[in-house]
Amino acid sequence: MEENKNTEQDATKKNSLLDKAEEVAGKISDKAGKVWDKVEHETEEAWNKAKNSELADKAKVKLEGLKEDAKHLYDQAKSGELADKAKVKLEDLKEDAKHLYEQAKSGELADKAKVKLEELKEDAKHLYEQAKSGELTDKAKVKLEGLKEDAKELWNKVVDKLDKDENKKSTPPQEDSK
Repeated sequence: MEENKNTEQDATKKNSLLDKAEEVAGKISDKAGKVWDKVEHETEEAWNKAKNSELADKAKVKLEGLKEDAKHLYDQAKSGELADKAKVKLEDLKEDAKHLYEQAKSGELADKAKVKLEELKEDAKHLYEQAKSGELTDKAKVKLEGLKEDAKELWNKVVDKLDKDENKKSTPPQEDSK
């Protein structure tokens, strides 16, 4: 009889230990899930930073190409060949600007774009001063103002997008207090 009692007590102890083991395993599983989520989030952030760095390098190369194009166009303007070609090139530059804007929306190009924008403004002013001496003066002034406005609008859109993204990141999710 006492043997049955000991067996029952052993079985109860074993069940209790199994219950505790299951509870501990559940807690470990929950913690492992949280750690996995954190690792996954940090990996995603690292991936996004790497993509943004790659986009910045692409933008730098593209902007250098645009500078070369602008110099070539200026040389053509001096010789009087520019009127029709400028119209076509302006459309190409608008497409390039749209593409760069889309890339800038996704990351850290804002500061670099601002610096480049200021450099391009200075280049445009310099070209305008040089063009004042010829028949291109009026056309260059109109185009410069248009480009300035386009650049301002594009820049404002980039800043607005980045501000919205930053606000989304810095606003903590609201919890229900029920």
